[in-house]
Amino acid sequence: MVPVKLLILGAQNTGKTALCVRFITKRFIGEYDHKKEVTYRCSRVVDQEAVDLEILDIACKESSVASLESSIRWADGFLLLYSITQRLSFLEVPRLKELIDQTKQSLVVPTVLVANKDDLEIGREVTTEEGQRLATDLRCSFRELSVAEVGLGVEAAVFQLISALCLTAAPTC
Repeated sequence: MVPVKLLILGAQNTGKTALCVRFITKRFIGEYDHKKEVTYRCSRVVDQEAVDLEILDIACKESSVASLESSIRWADGFLLLYSITQRLSFLEVPRLKELIDQTKQSLVVPTVLVANKDDLEIGREVTTEEGQRLATDLRCSFRELSVAEVGLGVEAAVFQLISALCLTAAPTC
């Protein structure tokens, strides 16, 4: 079994915890305690390889830079979340990616940019094209989805990240 450690980062109320819970349980729950750091654990088969996953969901607002850097060092790959209904959450992403790149000090840092809440089209503040452009600029993959409505998009985003990790990691993946 290949161990994989993922870190989910993004502004408050972008759906980080909901994404974790949706991936682990296949259920959507709308309200969470945003004050706690939680590590979710599960096993999945990705690209015909058994993977032992740890997914760290931290309360970004409460985290110091040192604590955030420690979490980044711990992780193998990253899901950067923003809400399409919150432009400020989108504008936060480049700062987080820069912190990841500086902390990891690597040319290849497996990252997937996730635009959440595409079910709330009427409140959209960030276009799909803007998200795609940002992902290209930050050298990461891009997914737009709704954690609330479809679990398959969440699974696809996480599996895409794990596959990218396996391409950059040891041949055991």
